Formats: sequence, structure tokens, C-alpha cells
Amino acid sequence: MTMPGNEHDFDLLAPLKNGTAAYSDGRGAELTGPDGRKYTDLNEMRIVLGQHNAAFDVAVKEALGGVTKGASAYKERLFSHFIRSTGGAFEAAFLASSGSEAVESAVRIARAATGRTEIFSFWNSIHGRTYLSSSLSGLPKRKTHQGFIEPGVVLLPYAASLKDTFSDPEQCAAESLKLAGRIYEYGSCHDGAAVIVEPYQGADVSVPPRGWLKEVQNWAHERGMLFIVDEVQTGMGRSGEMYMYQREGVEPDMLLLGKALGNGFHIAALLVRRRPPEEVLPMLSGGSGDAPLACAAACCVYDQLQNGLLEHAAAVGRKLQDGLRQIRSPLVRETRGVGLAGAVEFFSGERCAETVHALFERGFLTGRTKNSLFVKPPYVVTEEQTGAFLENLEDILKKSGARK
Repeated sequence: MTMPGNEHDFDLLAPLKNGTAAYSDGRGAELTGPDGRKYTDLNEMRIVLGQHNAAFDVAVKEALGGVTKGASAYKERLFSHFIRSTGGAFEAAFLASSGSEAVESAVRIARAATGRTEIFSFWNSIHGRTYLSSSLSGLPKRKTHQGFIEPGVVLLPYAASLKDTFSDPEQCAAESLKLAGRIYEYGSCHDGAAVIVEPYQGADVSVPPRGWLKEVQNWAHERGMLFIVDEVQTGMGRSGEMYMYQREGVEPDMLLLGKALGNGFHIAALLVRRRPPEEVLPMLSGGSGDAPLACAAACCVYDQLQNGLLEHAAAVGRKLQDGLRQIRSPLVRETRGVGLAGAVEFFSGERCAETVHALFERGFLTGRTKNSLFVKPPYVVTEEQTGAFLENLEDILKKSGARK
């Protein structure tokens, strides 16, 4: 069986080439391979309710048995979830089929609402794979050898982007804002429509110091720009909060949701603090983001989060973060994370790959980006499964460190 967790998504086609079967079954955060081996899935950003979630299966089957055309009660109920979970902070919502579509819609609204053109994003960010959203992404692999990026996109340093220059995270955060000011002054047209930012970066789980996100919001508003928070990866409970922006005390002009929102169904959302002008709305017409099945799936995710799953995810997230903080190895540069998202950064990409493979051999599925091993498990992962992962990771690092 081909090992998952490769650095590039395209590698996931390998099992189809050699005829190896995919996972045959699963329950919760556990998957069963074609050979009967059990694996703990620690690399799942979409199906956060886990495999064979009984309540989810029932909810989707009920929706499938109803009318699947036009406006639905599921869409109305989903909008009610948006209102309650954000404290009524947003006046309007737009449903899309993907995070990339939600990002592009946010940018188009920002440009139309402000009459300005430039969009400011950050180094190492991920905002999608379509042309505009990949242009906004500061991750090199999203743009390398792909021609010109979207005109008007300006990239700024994320707080963690300066850690090779400054050892103190707080200093990295302060210097990133200073450098952003200089880039704005000399590298832009002073025609900013919006700043778009991830509360933590999904590429490698880089988490900025508390307060930095608020400073970015102030930086944007001082220059007359809208503040867009991309929580396609961080939202819907991943951070231990329903939305990570809430723990940071910021007030997004737009909020983007996706991935976990549909538990595997294709649905994303753009929430807008102020309803866009009527003349802007026609450009958002059409699409299939509000399909009743997808809305029903999203409602079920909210229902389970609000009925104990969010508290469970927060508790297991604390165990994960406590365990990562205790790791000491000459192979590891740093550990970092928030809630049910964590990363172990190695000094060597080779040692990182070896560790991912060793964990796979012991029955744990993790992800990798360059030198960083990352985990983003479904929210139903148990404390026992998390503890077993941490124990095995420590044992592997100890044995690998001994032969450094």
C-alpha cells in the first residue's frame, strides 16, 4: 500500500497506477487498509466528523429523500447557524462550492465595494488553486512556472516568515508589520481594496503570536482596506473555538469558511459584515453552493459541534499541544500548533520524511510539507489515539536521534 502523507497531492494517484486498493473501511478516526491493518487518521481536514458518523449519515439520507432543487429549509437553517455562531456580526452570506470560489468572490466584492484594485496577502499562505486564489497564495508551489500572477496582488511577510532572522516570535510579528509598511509604501500603488489573511497558516501550521491578527486588522483599516479572514482551514472548530478570529478579538469585514463546513461535501461560505451594494450582487448569481444536500451536511456539522463535539475537540487539542510542547530532540527545530492542528519542524527534510514513514509503519497517517510533519485529525479523534501518536512519535525521535 502506498504511504499517504506525501508532500504533493498528485502523489495520491500512485495507488491507482499499481492497482493497490484504497482503505476498505473506517470508524471515527480509524481506517482499515486492504490488508486489514488499522491506521489512525491524523491528516483529515474535511471529514471532521470521522468515518461512518451515524448522525451525519441519517441527516444526509433524509435530505436526499426530500426535494433537491431550489431554496431549501436546510439553507435557511444553515444561515441561522451562521448568525448564532457569530453573534449576528454579519449581514449577508454567500454559499460557494469551494474555498477558492469563496476567496475569489470576496476579492471581487472588495474591489467593487471600495472602487480600489489591490489585494494584500501573505508569504506562505494558501487561499486556493484557481488562478486568482493561487495568485493570492504566498506558497511557491501554487505559482511556480505558472506565468503571471493576478495584477494587483501584493504579498506581505507573515509573522512567522521572519523566524530565520529574528528568534523571538514577538519580534517577528512586530518586524513583519514594519516591513509591510515599507512594501505598501514602495511596492504598491496605494490602491488597496483588502487584506486577506489566515489566522494560522494552513501550509505548515505557522501560528502568529496573540495580538498580531488584531494589528493586521488595524493596519488594513488605517489604509482604508477591508479585512478578510480566511478560515477555510482554521474555522469550524479546528482551533478549539468555533472560529479562530473570535479568540483573537478581531472583527472581519468578511469571513471565509470551507473544508470542515461540509464534512466532505463541496460547500464553502463567504460571510459579509455589511451587505454589498445591489449592483454588485449579479456577479454572484448562479452556482451550486447552496445545494440542499450540502446545506444539510453543513447543518449537521454545526449541530454536532454545538452538542459536545467542539468541547471534545478542544480537550483533545489541549492534549495534542501539551504533548508537542514536551518534545525534545536534536532533530527537531521547533513544534507549534493550535487546537487540533500541530506541526513538528525538522532541521532536515530527509529526517522529516523518515519520521512520517516510521509513523505510517506504526499505523499513524500524518502529512508533510518540506521539513514539517503536520497533523490535522478529524474532530472525533480520541485522547487515547492522540496519546498513542505522541508516544510513538517520541520513541521514533529518540531512536532516530541516537543515530544522528
